[in-house]
Amino acid sequence: MVRILFLTLILALILLGPTWASMASIAKENVNVRSAPNLQADVVFQVHFGYPVEIKQTKGSWVQIEDWDDNTGWVYRPLINRKVQTALVIPDRVNIRKGPGLKYPVVDYASSGEIYKIFTEKGNWIKIGYYQENSEVGWVRSDLVWGE
Repeated sequence: MVRILFLTLILALILLGPTWASMASIAKENVNVRSAPNLQADVVFQVHFGYPVEIKQTKGSWVQIEDWDDNTGWVYRPLINRKVQTALVIPDRVNIRKGPGLKYPVVDYASSGEIYKIFTEKGNWIKIGYYQENSEVGWVRSDLVWGE
């Protein structure tokens, strides 16, 4: 009985997997987000290199995305990077700490709108760094960023 339940759960996860939302980042600079999954559709907004997005669904060579502010649209699939996870800073000023906790000293500050690469997570803290340099900066609380 337990085996049947387990196999049923695994099958359900496999079948439902592609519809679940997942996080990704934008792979190029100035990527057009369109109102429909084709090149003739209107451009509704643009996103920049490293910008974190939530993938809502795929249709052929297109991916429907949503950003931190609930803006949605379609992006050509090769312009999405599912391997690198990034975070967008939301508040005006966020403390970046030496370690994952309030007891660690502040080593830097992040500002609203800045994008960082996520290196690892520990509890409700994430280790962030500079996206293009691939260098770590420090730790921030995960509730102060969007994308993890």
